[in-house]
Amino acid sequence: MKEAFAALVRRSGLDAALRFLVARRRVTIVVYHDPDPDVLRRHLAWYARRYSFTTLDAVADAMDSGRWDTLPRYPLVVTLDDGHLGNAKLEPLFHEYGVRPTMYLCSRIVGTARPYWWQTAAADRIGPEALKIVPDAERRRRLAEAGDDPDRDARGPRQALSWDEARAMAGVYDYGGHTRHHPILLQCDDRTAAEEIGLCKTEIEDALHRPCAHFAYTNGDFGEREVALIRASGYRTARSIEPGWNGPNADPFRLKAFPVSDDVPVDWLAVQITGIPSWARKLKTLLRGRGAGTAPAYPEPASALGGRG
Repeated sequence: MKEAFAALVRRSGLDAALRFLVARRRVTIVVYHDPDPDVLRRHLAWYARRYSFTTLDAVADAMDSGRWDTLPRYPLVVTLDDGHLGNAKLEPLFHEYGVRPTMYLCSRIVGTARPYWWQTAAADRIGPEALKIVPDAERRRRLAEAGDDPDRDARGPRQALSWDEARAMAGVYDYGGHTRHHPILLQCDDRTAAEEIGLCKTEIEDALHRPCAHFAYTNGDFGEREVALIRASGYRTARSIEPGWNGPNADPFRLKAFPVSDDVPVDWLAVQITGIPSWARKLKTLLRGRGAGTAPAYPEPASALGGRG
């Protein structure tokens, strides 16, 4: 079905039309997590023929100055969430294609042997989606009781980058914040949310001796409290996973982006960055919630998409 739908979109010219009509003068942000280098090479080659790579710093500068014309046509920003160990293998590709991506780091997972909680055996047994909708303290308790305490080192191989690896790649990557432990911020109390946002910035800057100016919402979930905390912490932007493009009047703390599956072929990539799959999932979630007589699991616009990052 995916292949047929992708072929229909490509043959109809819808993806090309959206690029010309919308993406030509608005910023496209794509979101990865832990892509295979061979897959990403194909993606970057496809982007390079259709977009102009830029950086989040350049986008923030254009917003702050009001000089949107400083951005190239078809501007595209590449981002990666979490700080996965496999991201170190991507450095040569970004050099080759002249891309300076933003990697959003979890500051208490990077530099440790702690696991990403949704990639543990305990999360598999309980169900990651079930853990996302309970208070943060309960999520942590359930994981610990099931044998994978998120505050302890994992028994298996390291999942995240070390700080030395992150420092060694500072010539290629800009680094942003993605909380300390990757909780669902809407499920955190006020103190925990403030620490996860503010201390994340401090810890990254202390470890890397570089500015940490950008933030990405974990799982795409946020509300007014989170936006206020990000502003107060001194970040310049915050990226959601709400599908869409960003124009000169976009809210820098609610930047839209297109989640891209780490392993998709180029035909499906072209469909994903039209936003159609994300909007379809969002509509399905809303309709399911209404049919059950309840609200959707994630009431925030950026939250209905789910996702790992």
